[in-house]
Amino acid sequence: MGSEDSFNRGDGGDAGRGLRLHASNPSKVLRARARGTCSWCGNIVEWFDRFDGGRIPLTPMPFPSHRVPRRHQWSVDRGMAHSGTVGDQCRIPHPAICPALEHIGQEPELARMTQVLGVNTRKLIDSGRFVPPSEVPDDEDEVEQPEPENAAADGNIRHVLSHGSVLKICPGRIEDLQCVADAEGTGRRCENPVFDASEGGWTQVDIPPAAGRNGKAILLTYRGRMWAWEIQPLDYMDALRWLWQKCPVHQNAPEAHDRELIDFSTARHAPFILAERPRGYEPVRETGESGGGAPQFSEAERTQCAADGCWNGTIVPVGEGWLCWQCAKRARTRETVRRKWQKNPQPVRRLPRAPIPEQQAAEELSDATALFVHDASPTESLIDDGFTAWDENTPF
Repeated sequence: MGSEDSFNRGDGGDAGRGLRLHASNPSKVLRARARGTCSWCGNIVEWFDRFDGGRIPLTPMPFPSHRVPRRHQWSVDRGMAHSGTVGDQCRIPHPAICPALEHIGQEPELARMTQVLGVNTRKLIDSGRFVPPSEVPDDEDEVEQPEPENAAADGNIRHVLSHGSVLKICPGRIEDLQCVADAEGTGRRCENPVFDASEGGWTQVDIPPAAGRNGKAILLTYRGRMWAWEIQPLDYMDALRWLWQKCPVHQNAPEAHDRELIDFSTARHAPFILAERPRGYEPVRETGESGGGAPQFSEAERTQCAADGCWNGTIVPVGEGWLCWQCAKRARTRETVRRKWQKNPQPVRRLPRAPIPEQQAAEELSDATALFVHDASPTESLIDDGFTAWDENTPF
């Protein structure tokens, strides 16, 4: 049974009837908890797991595909949201029509929907059912990934979780990240942590580039690098356990609470970037064991690409002047072109110019002079005579 039809109803409709998620279902989100309201405009949205591991809020009802721009068409299959459409209907991401955002150059088809949602937001505010936040979102990513309620509750510390190219930011410290499943028998949220020191370590990762002058200033301040907890799971399911915020006991259990891991944004989360490695954790794991099987740890040294403006690097031992594969490809192309021109230099071809006879050259020169020499007008003559008389009568 798919996740869209598998949940324990709490509205009394199917009292006493227990439904469960199928073990093969790719999404573990209960549909009863997936419907909520946008924290920026108050309109109803439905949350779905994306095919790339993230989450996205979609409209609660589908729309005809021919009336929605192609880049805003999303479809749902077994609780997973995919970009594009399969049939003649599709769903629209809520950030594309959220009235709390300023949509510059919005398509006419979506502008009407945004206007309708804006009117509904005004009605919710007037009736007291929705209190808008004091600030407005900066972009669609902030609407798609709202900050959790307990963000930075324990001081100004929020650790970043890294897995490959995926960067997630925690609401607080990495060891305080709590499981989102319900404990068996109690019906309350599981108190087990997601953190497992044996499945990762602190390492330096590249800071994602951000647009604008502020984004460049952040990269220059931290030299494009920050410290993050990189998970090193044994298999893909263990990686999903971290990204889906589950403890080892409830790895395949349905989600009973909202996830608090959101995508890291350089502009929004700049105050939480770590320039120094946190203390009190296990360092980066090193190959080799000693002392009765106890693993040895050390920090991996990273070599940055020697090309100007390139932030790529490697932890593999390389020589001085090492270039990443992108810069090395550009260097080979330039060297090939340079050698080609050195081997077969191509002379600069100039178009022959026919000699100009002396009489024709003299006529062209007189025509050019005539553009600047002309007969004086009566007014100019009076002015010139006045200046001449003034010069003759002026004593020195």
